Parts: sequence; C-alpha cells; structure tokens
Amino acid sequence: MNGTDLLFVLLGGALALAALYLLVPAVVALFYRARPRAVSGDTDVVVLVPAHDEEETVAHCVQAFENQTYPRDRYRVVVVADNCTDDTAGMASRAGAEVLVRSEPDSRGKGRALRWAMNELLTRDEPPDAVVVVDADSTPDPDLLTVLVGHFEEGAQAVQGESLIVGDGSPEQELRAAAFLLVNRARPTGRAMLGLAPDLAGNGMLFGRRLLDEHPWSAFSSTEDLEYGLELRAAGIEPVFARGAIVRSPAAPHGRAAEAQQLRWEGGKLHLARTHVPKLLAKGRVDAAVELAIPPLGYLTAAAGALTTVAVALVWLDGLDAWAAAPAVVALAAIPVYVVVGLVAAKAPRSAYAALAHAPRFVVRKALRAHRLLRFRPDSWVRTERR
Repeated sequence: MNGTDLLFVLLGGALALAALYLLVPAVVALFYRARPRAVSGDTDVVVLVPAHDEEETVAHCVQAFENQTYPRDRYRVVVVADNCTDDTAGMASRAGAEVLVRSEPDSRGKGRALRWAMNELLTRDEPPDAVVVVDADSTPDPDLLTVLVGHFEEGAQAVQGESLIVGDGSPEQELRAAAFLLVNRARPTGRAMLGLAPDLAGNGMLFGRRLLDEHPWSAFSSTEDLEYGLELRAAGIEPVFARGAIVRSPAAPHGRAAEAQQLRWEGGKLHLARTHVPKLLAKGRVDAAVELAIPPLGYLTAAAGALTTVAVALVWLDGLDAWAAAPAVVALAAIPVYVVVGLVAAKAPRSAYAALAHAPRFVVRKALRAHRLLRFRPDSWVRTERR
C-alpha cells in the first residue's frame, strides 16, 4: 500500500462509515409499528409559541390548538410577542391566547425569548407540569399534545415530536419536505428503536417542569434547539422521540429565504460540532458526538461524489489500486439507498420521490456555496421569511 492508496482508503472509509451510520436507522425504521399510549389527562400543559413579527400566521396557529384530542381544560396557549414591530400581540390575543410581551431589542432571538417566557411561567403560583414549544407559523395535528404528554407521563422529561414542512408543489420545496421526512421522522424513529436519543428540532418539543427547573434554557445560538439538546445529553438526560406527534410548517417561500434558513442551521451545527464534540466525548456521550460530527447530507453526498470521481480517474490512469477506491464507491452507493429506504420508512408521498430528480443540482449548488459556512457567525439571528 502506497501513500495514495492509504489516503483514499482513509477518506473513503470515513465517508462510508458516515453513510452507513445514516442508513442503519433508516432500515430499522422500516419495522416501526405504532402502539397506543394511555394518557391520564391530568397533566397541565402550556403551549408556548415564540413569535417575532408573526401577525399573519400566529392567529392560525393559536386557533389550530382548539382541535386537540387532549382535554381542553388541561392546556392553554401562551404567545411570546418578542420584540415585535407589528400586531402579533393583538392578533394572538384576539385568537384566544394569553400574550406575554417582551421588549428587549438588544437581546433578540428565539432562545432568549424561550428563556424569558419559561422563567415567567415557572415562577407563577401555579406553574404548568410541562411546556410544549411550537413555532408561530405551525399547524399541529390533533394528536400532538396527546402523544407528547403520553411520553411525558411514561417518564420522559424531554420529548421531541415530528417537525415537518409542507411544500407548495415546486420541486425545490418538495425536496426540502422530503429532507424533513428523513431527518425528523425516519432517522429518529430508527434511532428510538435502537435505544438512541433524537436531536431537538425546535418545533413540537415538550419539557417537564422539573427538567426546566434543574436545567434552565441556556441555548442562545442560531441553532438553539440543537444546542439545548446537546447540553441535556451532556448532562446525561436523553430526549425521547414521539412518532405521531406532528406539527407542520410551510416551507420557506422562495430560494433565497430557504438558503438563508439552511445556512443558519448548517452553520450553527458546524459551530456546535467544533465546540461540543470534545466535551461530549469527554463525558462518554459518543453517540451524541458522532451524530453531531456527521455532515449534512448534501455535503456528504458532494464529498463522496468528488472522491469517487477522482478515485475512478486515478484507477483508470493506473495511479490507484482498484480496491483503494472501494470505500468511496460504497459511500456514494449507500447514500441514495439511505434516501429511498428512509422515505419508504417515513411513508413519504409520491411527490417526495419525484423531487429526488432535482437532488443532483441541489448537491452541486450546495458544494459551490460551502465556503459560506466558514464565514457564518453562530451568534447571528435572522428571522426566516414567511409566506
């Protein structure tokens, strides 16, 4: 084995392991079977809706909670009108929500709004037993609270539901909706069946009062949900995934908004990987560290494709042994298998499979813009444009 062979084996092996790490939970998720959960209906719940300039969406979100199967007298909706310049507070109040108005323009962001509102709720004379966080542009399925509370009453202190998006039929939005099915349904389902915890997704999350008392919200980066989940796992607290607790949001309305949103997520995850992987490994939280270190699927695909192309060219030019190119080929082959298996496990609609035809263009575009991740400021906060 010469140096070139060794380099390609190591690089290709790392990519292959990452692809297989994604594939295994997707295969396991194929065997998921739902089971009913008994809910006492005795848990007092606050649905906390952080909202910044959401006057066009917040009333719909509040009113949608009137259709929950959970007992209506055991939950209430509280909207945090966070540094708003529009009529978010008025719209939420007229829709039937309790409204907390926060005016701290030098301390903006969803994470800070959550910390402030949770402190307000938990220091009341009669604090709720649990807090459910739902974004202001979202629509909950009727069973959202019932399923979340079912896991809480079984002993889970942090529960993550299914945060999905709804496309408008365009190829780009349907591809993003398919990605959410993979990341927020298929993978966490398989991981839960393997006894592994999900990442927090920011929408459709439940936290018990005791957890919030002992571990107050302290995540304020651009990916505050993922950050808080990592802090919980570093402390030995494993969130639980609640399949069937579904909350849906509209996809970003156009490509520019979607790219800004994606940059916030991916740049934030890269920052957390740099700062939290060593800490998680030191605490023995190997799975959390590996999960955080796995690159987003688009970048993983681009890297596997580029490495395979170079490896095949070198084999053809007699500059590389064929066996040394095998790991890269395995990585590249495993990725589409993961995508298809994951969509099957997630019971994706036909539009998700049709959207895959546009995936190569999406991967190339992401690879060409990867340099933006290096310039991303993790403490930046930009509101995602709404439809």
